[in-house]
Amino acid sequence: MKSFDRDVAKQIRRVTKAVVQPEWQKAVAAKAGTSLESRVLVSTARVAVSDQNVTLKSAAIGRPLSGGLRPSESFAGVEFGANRTATQTYTATSSKGKRYQVTRHTQTQLKARKRTGYVVMPAVAEIIPRIASLWVQTTVRTFYEILEKR
Repeated sequence: MKSFDRDVAKQIRRVTKAVVQPEWQKAVAAKAGTSLESRVLVSTARVAVSDQNVTLKSAAIGRPLSGGLRPSESFAGVEFGANRTATQTYTATSSKGKRYQVTRHTQTQLKARKRTGYVVMPAVAEIIPRIASLWVQTTVRTFYEILEKR
């Protein structure tokens, strides 16, 4: 696409993004099972289109969610799970002033560790062939429309 006219390349990028964005969001949403996955991974699913490729993104938005969680910093536990048996021990003080040790399981709300991911990675594997097909179709259709106008 580097050798295309700038207007043609711009139109192909614009149309490609309009076609691929909803497909990417649907694919990620189909894999999400929990509300945390939906908030962190599905609601932040975006597509960036250049002349050379289509980049699928999720959790790349730096703006925090309503509870303060930043998807760009905390996506790994949501996508790949965590060590659910991990504990954290700290010293607390009672209302009467006595100090005592508290041990908490801090990652039980996350799924178990899975190297291949739960949401984004399976969605990527499923949608890449579809996106390649859509990109080719969009490019051919755009050229056809341009030739029809001339």
